[in-house]
Amino acid sequence: MTRTGRPTAPATARPTGSRTAAQAEPDREDTERQRILALLDRASYAGIRDVLAGGHDANLSSCTAAGRLLGLLPDMPYRAQDALAFAEHAVTVLVRDLGVRQIIHTDHGFPHYAPRRNVHEIAQTIDPACRTVYADADPVVHARARCVLTGSDRVAVADMGLASGVHRVLEHPAVAAHLDQARPVAVLCTAVEAVPDTVTSALTADLARLLPAGGYLAVCQLTVEDTHLARQVDEVMATALDGRWDRLRTPAQTAGLLRDLPLVQQLGVVEAPHYIRSSYRPAGPPRAAVLGAIARITPSGPSPTASPPRRAGTPPSSSTEAWSASPGRTPALTPDLGGPNPALPPRAADSRPHSNRDHIRLEHP
Repeated sequence: MTRTGRPTAPATARPTGSRTAAQAEPDREDTERQRILALLDRASYAGIRDVLAGGHDANLSSCTAAGRLLGLLPDMPYRAQDALAFAEHAVTVLVRDLGVRQIIHTDHGFPHYAPRRNVHEIAQTIDPACRTVYADADPVVHARARCVLTGSDRVAVADMGLASGVHRVLEHPAVAAHLDQARPVAVLCTAVEAVPDTVTSALTADLARLLPAGGYLAVCQLTVEDTHLARQVDEVMATALDGRWDRLRTPAQTAGLLRDLPLVQQLGVVEAPHYIRSSYRPAGPPRAAVLGAIARITPSGPSPTASPPRRAGTPPSSSTEAWSASPGRTPALTPDLGGPNPALPPRAADSRPHSNRDHIRLEHP
């Protein structure tokens, strides 16, 4: 009974531990919020590469990991620029010289901003009809790519990285829906050091099995000849990335990735002009190098858009053909990479590692 004399309603027995949908919904939202905040706060290889290349999209954890990496490899900012320049060079060769009009860029990292260009911007400068798919499993990179890179109907993004297997990348719905499976496709891999050996060992076989005839593979990878130094770097990166790291490979191991493929451009050390404005100066000689190469995946006849075969005795018509005909040559590359940075000291060619390999010097015309 209440004070007014009215009878009280009998209390409804509620089972212990039961919760209403309205009470559970805030908990689900809070769990999802915590998951997103954890993703935004954790270090990533894309963030580390962004820091080293002078970007501004990385979080504090990635900046801290990049600082630890610099303690072992002080020349990493130069290597990051080498990798960016090779990607621009490879896309130019694939589209302009080899007639490719469809490109998959795996583990691309954070999008670039002017004066740098993303892969689809480089390709569409040569031919606006080019189609590009960016494939990266990092959810933060994927979200940023969806916001920045999808302004054209000829660009798509897929939330799948090379570490899951190239077959899963090629079978992703975004890739299958965006690319013409009957036309040649080029796969650009610029972060192979974070991909497990179980994937890289089957890379060429999977591409030959799944790509249409006339496909290409462009690869660049950070390498270290000193195995003890490589193990130290692997420990630092595995700790910073919570195990989302494989290992640095030696030049011989990198060459093994392409051993079964005919090379359009021989594997060589990438040397790019330093165009990022910075006062950073590495101490001591270079300890690492970026190796790059372009290989043909499956034998095929001439592409309808490819250049006709060159007759014997005539000069090469492209930089790629020149390198194939004369491996010792180091011709200039036509893409404008923004201009050299006078604030950075010039490189001494004889002090670089891998001195016994061909050098791919990406210079200004």
